Amino acid sequence: MKLKLGVVEVLEPNGITSYGLGNILEEKYTLFSAFVDIHQQEISNQLSESLAGAMETFLATGNMPKNPFNAAGEELTLSLKKYIYTEELAGKVAGVPTQAALEGISTRTMNGKNPRKVKGGQKFKRVKTGVRRPSFIDTGIFEASTKVWIE
Repeated sequence: MKLKLGVVEVLEPNGITSYGLGNILEEKYTLFSAFVDIHQQEISNQLSESLAGAMETFLATGNMPKNPFNAAGEELTLSLKKYIYTEELAGKVAGVPTQAALEGISTRTMNGKNPRKVKGGQKFKRVKTGVRRPSFIDTGIFEASTKVWIE
């Protein structure tokens, strides 16, 4: 059994995929491995509860669910998203909060001058608002594509 943390691969506005961005964030900030370290007890509890639920289903129906850990994966996915949204890494890992978050730099759809083009013809531009935003949340694509599953 392996606990997997990652993303559903989606194209980001800067031309990188959410998978590529996830690799960068893990390498630079230990985003996923820090989640596992911080949430070890929760992960253990969710896996136990999910297996217990699968056993209850088996005892009641005689059928074992195909993946007895699906419920744990769904709950841990929500927990991973919350971990990103609430910036649990802030102050625990060097560089978090990120400078871009502190400066309010975000990638937004623009109709203005000199926009960058990405695949699909959408136009995006980096905008510095000065309004603090959470780290790792720029376009919303990456954190929306995060996922936890068990193999």
